[in-house]
Amino acid sequence: MAAAGELAMANGLEALTLRRVAESLGVFPGLVSHYFPASEDLVAAAFGHVAGAELAQVGALIDGAPTPLAGMRALIDAVLSQEQDGVGLLWLDAWNAARRRAALHDEVTRQMSAWQARVVALIESGRAAGVFGVPDPEATATVILAAIDGLSMQAALRPGLDHPVVRRWVVATVERELGLLPGALHPPGA
Repeated sequence: MAAAGELAMANGLEALTLRRVAESLGVFPGLVSHYFPASEDLVAAAFGHVAGAELAQVGALIDGAPTPLAGMRALIDAVLSQEQDGVGLLWLDAWNAARRRAALHDEVTRQMSAWQARVVALIESGRAAGVFGVPDPEATATVILAAIDGLSMQAALRPGLDHPVVRRWVVATVERELGLLPGALHPPGA
């Protein structure tokens, strides 16, 4: 999965084949096809591996934050860093290809649901702490993820679009959606 994920990140999901994974590992294609009889299954698993690793990494940052507000800052900082542009582009690739590939569609849906649940849990912890004034955590999580996804894709695809500008747009949207005062999500002391 690590080799398939690296190839997907480097070349996109459409270029991911059983043969390419086998070549990168120095094994016969039959070994890879033993575990993934159809390339569609390999593509879905490779995407799931990369997306799941991203969510685990961001989840650890959120869990390590001392407050829900700090957790939301950690989420925004992690997903909007320029180092994540490659993962963002892989998501874009997966959303596009999922229209034609059933296994990938199922995996994209599963990963999106996992992200939604993670953000909802963070919002609910903020509500319980009296920090986030949100009547509908599900709807708020959807808006936050849509803002992050849409604007991070713009930053990744348009080299003239400045990441700090994108971050400001996302932060303003998230603050508004969470019922926070402007500037609440800026790092302490900023």
